[in-house]
Amino acid sequence: MTDAPSLLRTLAIETSCDETAVAVLDGEGRVEANELASQIMTHAPYGGVVPELASREHLKALPLLVRRASAAARSDVDLVAVTAGPGLVGALLVGVRFACAYAWAGRLPLVAVDHLHGHLVSPFLDLGGAPARPMPDRVLALVASGGHSSWYLLLDGEAQRLGRTRDDAAGESFDKVAQALGLPYPGGPVVDRLARRGDASAVSLPRPRIQGAPFDFSFSGLKSAAIRFIRDHDLGRTGADEPPREVCDLLASFELAVVDQLLAPAVALVDEYRPRIITASGGVAANTLLRSRLQTLGDGLGVEVLLPPVGLTTDNAAMIGRSGQLAHAGGSTADPRRLDARARRAWQPPGMRELSPVDGVR
Repeated sequence: MTDAPSLLRTLAIETSCDETAVAVLDGEGRVEANELASQIMTHAPYGGVVPELASREHLKALPLLVRRASAAARSDVDLVAVTAGPGLVGALLVGVRFACAYAWAGRLPLVAVDHLHGHLVSPFLDLGGAPARPMPDRVLALVASGGHSSWYLLLDGEAQRLGRTRDDAAGESFDKVAQALGLPYPGGPVVDRLARRGDASAVSLPRPRIQGAPFDFSFSGLKSAAIRFIRDHDLGRTGADEPPREVCDLLASFELAVVDQLLAPAVALVDEYRPRIITASGGVAANTLLRSRLQTLGDGLGVEVLLPPVGLTTDNAAMIGRSGQLAHAGGSTADPRRLDARARRAWQPPGMRELSPVDGVR
């Protein structure tokens, strides 16, 4: 995928997990509408996303958000882009079927977007009315969220995975440790807030490395060590407003260990691949320490660091719209009569098995 001077005005739909999102982008990637319905209150009592509830909430919210986004757009759209995988299959199906019907009824071209590629292009978007920034030919990109933690190399817009977590994702680890402390869901934002009050050197936590895979990382042992500390010190009934000092120290130490794990491969990756820009995206890219450490790392290496607006770190449709625009410009289209959700398999980035034309993408 490569940037073009002007692409098609796009309606984008994202329903891969627990956020219903709709956006409209003009041909230069300006975000004209960016609608979002959060399901945090729905899933908070369960400490995580309940797939059946997520699908029902998408069904209720999506028509309203499309009407709002269409009303905010400056003119009619010429392309429909939708997240078709990976994600929760029921949630994905709501967005895919709606997008297919919308495109079919309006005789509009349709493009299926990989959710991860959406995150990869999100740092190049702006929420202040500016056009999308052109993507350079060589980008080193970290995607860190509740379901994904990987480093990618973007060459002319095409992604190659260089390293990944072998077990838990970084965002999932934040959620599980917060849950063990009795803190609200989702855990990432509250960990970020409370860690600012703590001493990151107070608790010794492991930073495991994987032999023979220097660009991969693991969070399972780190998460388990933090949860053992919580149990051993009877910290499982913490309040989010005035937690004891010991809790803030643990969270600061845990946050530092997670960020250390995520950034451990960065210097070697820069040395090997010589990127023009380093980016980070996904929900964990909103973390204060990660953003600060990555910027310091880039300054030390002499490489520009580009981070998305915090509002575009979590799942959103603006990134799906931009990814869809670039994919369509590169010749990708989907048949609205045959497109299906692909919950466990992505066709971008490469390295996974590609869909055939029969699957609705070419």
